[in-house]
Amino acid sequence: MNAQLLEKLVIAAVALHSLMLGAAMLFWPAWTLGVFGWEHDGSLFFPAQSGVFLLILGGAYMAGVWHRPFAWLLVASKATAVVFLVAEYVLAQRLPLLLLAALFDGLMGAAAALAIAWSIRSQSSR
Repeated sequence: MNAQLLEKLVIAAVALHSLMLGAAMLFWPAWTLGVFGWEHDGSLFFPAQSGVFLLILGGAYMAGVWHRPFAWLLVASKATAVVFLVAEYVLAQRLPLLLLAALFDGLMGAAAALAIAWSIRSQSSR
Protein backbone atom coordinates (compact mmCIF):
# COMPACT_ATOMS: atom_id res chain seq x y z
CA MET A 1 0.00 0.00 0.00
CA ASN A 2 1.40 3.38 -0.86
CA ALA A 3 1.77 6.14 1.72
CA GLN A 4 -0.71 8.55 0.16
CA LEU A 5 -3.45 5.93 0.06
CA LEU A 6 -2.79 4.92 3.68
CA GLU A 7 -2.95 8.59 4.73
CA LYS A 8 -6.33 9.00 3.05
CA LEU A 9 -7.72 5.74 4.49
CA VAL A 10 -6.67 6.55 8.06
CA ILE A 11 -8.08 10.07 7.87
CA ALA A 12 -11.34 8.83 6.33
CA ALA A 13 -11.70 6.14 9.02
CA VAL A 14 -11.25 8.67 11.84
CA ALA A 15 -13.66 11.04 10.10
CA LEU A 16 -16.29 8.29 9.76
CA HIS A 17 -15.90 7.46 13.46
CA SER A 18 -16.61 11.10 14.39
CA LEU A 19 -19.50 11.37 11.94
CA MET A 20 -21.16 8.20 13.24
CA LEU A 21 -20.68 9.12 16.89
CA GLY A 22 -21.92 12.64 16.13
CA ALA A 23 -25.06 11.34 14.43
CA ALA A 24 -25.74 9.00 17.35
CA MET A 25 -25.30 11.81 19.88
CA LEU A 26 -27.50 14.18 17.87
CA PHE A 27 -30.37 11.83 17.03
CA TRP A 28 -30.27 9.36 19.96
CA PRO A 29 -28.47 11.16 22.80
CA ALA A 30 -30.05 9.25 25.70
CA TRP A 31 -29.43 5.87 24.07
CA THR A 32 -25.83 6.78 23.12
CA LEU A 33 -25.02 7.98 26.63
CA GLY A 34 -26.48 4.76 28.05
CA VAL A 35 -24.49 2.55 25.68
CA PHE A 36 -21.29 4.13 26.97
CA GLY A 37 -22.37 3.84 30.60
CA TRP A 38 -22.94 7.53 31.15
CA GLU A 39 -25.78 8.25 33.55
CA HIS A 40 -27.89 11.19 32.47
CA ASP A 41 -31.12 12.44 33.99
CA GLY A 42 -31.33 16.03 32.78
CA SER A 43 -31.86 17.90 29.56
CA LEU A 44 -30.47 16.29 26.43
CA PHE A 45 -29.59 19.64 24.87
CA PHE A 46 -25.86 19.52 25.62
CA PRO A 47 -25.37 15.88 24.63
CA ALA A 48 -27.19 16.59 21.34
CA GLN A 49 -25.10 19.73 20.88
CA SER A 50 -22.02 17.52 21.29
CA GLY A 51 -23.37 15.52 18.37
CA VAL A 52 -23.50 18.63 16.20
CA PHE A 53 -19.93 19.47 17.22
CA LEU A 54 -18.76 15.95 16.31
CA LEU A 55 -20.50 16.17 12.93
CA ILE A 56 -18.71 19.45 12.19
CA LEU A 57 -15.37 17.97 13.24
CA GLY A 58 -16.02 14.80 11.23
CA GLY A 59 -16.72 16.91 8.15
CA ALA A 60 -13.51 18.87 8.68
CA TYR A 61 -11.57 15.63 9.16
CA MET A 62 -13.04 14.26 5.92
CA ALA A 63 -11.83 17.39 4.14
CA GLY A 64 -8.38 16.28 5.31
CA VAL A 65 -8.56 13.46 2.78
CA TRP A 66 -8.07 16.13 0.08
CA HIS A 67 -6.57 19.07 1.99
CA ARG A 68 -3.74 18.23 4.41
CA PRO A 69 -4.22 21.24 6.76
CA PHE A 70 -7.55 19.70 7.78
CA ALA A 71 -5.74 16.44 8.52
CA TRP A 72 -3.45 18.31 10.90
CA LEU A 73 -6.60 19.69 12.56
CA LEU A 74 -7.58 16.08 13.20
CA VAL A 75 -4.23 15.38 14.88
CA ALA A 76 -4.43 18.54 17.01
CA SER A 77 -8.02 17.90 18.08
CA LYS A 78 -7.26 14.30 19.05
CA ALA A 79 -4.26 15.46 21.11
CA THR A 80 -6.46 18.05 22.81
CA ALA A 81 -9.11 15.40 23.49
CA VAL A 82 -6.52 13.18 25.18
CA VAL A 83 -5.42 16.01 27.47
CA PHE A 84 -9.03 16.89 28.32
CA LEU A 85 -10.10 13.30 28.98
CA VAL A 86 -7.12 12.50 31.20
CA ALA A 87 -7.56 15.78 33.11
CA GLU A 88 -11.26 15.06 33.59
CA TYR A 89 -10.37 11.60 34.90
CA VAL A 90 -7.73 12.92 37.32
CA LEU A 91 -9.49 16.06 38.50
CA ALA A 92 -13.18 15.23 38.49
CA GLN A 93 -14.60 11.86 37.52
CA ARG A 94 -12.67 8.65 37.95
CA LEU A 95 -14.61 6.86 35.24
CA PRO A 96 -12.48 4.23 33.46
CA LEU A 97 -14.40 5.07 30.28
CA LEU A 98 -12.55 8.41 30.19
CA LEU A 99 -9.18 6.68 30.05
CA LEU A 100 -10.43 4.27 27.40
CA ALA A 101 -11.68 7.19 25.31
CA ALA A 102 -8.33 8.96 25.80
CA LEU A 103 -6.51 5.83 24.64
CA PHE A 104 -8.62 5.50 21.49
CA ASP A 105 -8.42 9.21 20.68
CA GLY A 106 -4.66 9.04 21.18
CA LEU A 107 -4.37 6.02 18.91
CA MET A 108 -6.45 7.69 16.20
CA GLY A 109 -4.39 10.88 16.40
CA ALA A 110 -1.10 8.99 16.40
CA ALA A 111 -2.15 6.81 13.46
CA ALA A 112 -3.12 9.90 11.49
CA ALA A 113 0.10 11.75 12.38
CA LEU A 114 2.25 8.77 11.39
CA ALA A 115 0.35 8.24 8.13
CA ILE A 116 0.66 11.94 7.25
CA ALA A 117 4.38 11.97 8.10
CA TRP A 118 5.01 8.83 6.03
CA SER A 119 3.10 10.35 3.12
CA ILE A 120 5.08 13.60 3.30
CA ARG A 121 8.36 11.72 3.55
CA SER A 122 7.55 9.47 0.61
CA GLN A 123 6.63 12.48 -1.53
CA SER A 124 9.86 14.32 -0.66
CA SER A 125 12.04 11.30 -1.43
CA ARG A 126 10.90 11.10 -5.03
